[in-house]
Amino acid sequence: MSVLPPSVIVSFFHIYVVHCTTIAAVTVLIWDYLITLPDEVALVWPSSWSISKFLFMLNRYLVFIDSIMLVYVLMFGDDAKVCTNTFRILAFISVVGCMAGQCILILRAYAVWGSQFNKLYAVIFGTYLCIFAVTLWAAAKYIGGAYSTGIPALGMKGCTLFFKNRLAWVDIALIAVIEIVSTGLMIIKAIQHFRVSRSSLMTIIYHDGLLYFAFLLAATISNLMVIVFAPVEISEFMVVVQRVLHSVLCSRIILHIRSAYKAQTRYLSGDTLPPMVIAKAVEPLNHRLWPRNQYGGKDYSTFNEESEPSVN
Repeated sequence: MSVLPPSVIVSFFHIYVVHCTTIAAVTVLIWDYLITLPDEVALVWPSSWSISKFLFMLNRYLVFIDSIMLVYVLMFGDDAKVCTNTFRILAFISVVGCMAGQCILILRAYAVWGSQFNKLYAVIFGTYLCIFAVTLWAAAKYIGGAYSTGIPALGMKGCTLFFKNRLAWVDIALIAVIEIVSTGLMIIKAIQHFRVSRSSLMTIIYHDGLLYFAFLLAATISNLMVIVFAPVEISEFMVVVQRVLHSVLCSRIILHIRSAYKAQTRYLSGDTLPPMVIAKAVEPLNHRLWPRNQYGGKDYSTFNEESEPSVN
């Protein structure tokens, strides 16, 4: 009985790792969608259309298209040309979805700092535009270098994908820059807030917001390390994981802000807070931490349907 060469066995193992990782990521995506759908129906669907709602919908639903298409390519595709074209389409959709998520992070940091467009934010905003332009260029080069040779062996299903370059690291690195800057702005504002008080819904928003940022940044750095140092056959297997985590956590950021704002509104109007909020905020809400003059005429409802940001 003939024995396969070690290199072939390793190649098949790499294919298996990519398949398992992709299926696991899609499973997490569907699970998170099902458990957060009631919040979305209650907090997002009734609201009027705005920039935050539009970005939420892009970030929330585009990921289903590109992740499910990727499962099809990897598990059921058999034509090299079809697989190549399909992957390029889903990769473009993924880039658009990631940019929507990045915009959510930017708007969140902008809202935390009072929605004031001063010279500093003009510089930061211009830098973000340059980063997005470079991201699109690198993504176009990377996607253009993707190709498929069809099935890995006779009798098997699923296309094998190859890449002529590793320019995906440029996109991941730029995403990391945006996340680091956004996280830094959140940390600075959180420190300023904690100097005033530690007992409010604002504390919950900062705590969970920074936690989401930390997870996003960890996933981005891990993906960057894999792309740069892992064998070329599996250098992209973390991309779908980051894509799903990015969509899930950015969606949760908006849902969390709207939920916290509604809880605060119900508290101020005399209604009972939800159990989750009561467990986290036992002490009375100090609404001096929500001053309108401190935040340029706006409160923390920046992503809430009653007060949507107007960004032109």
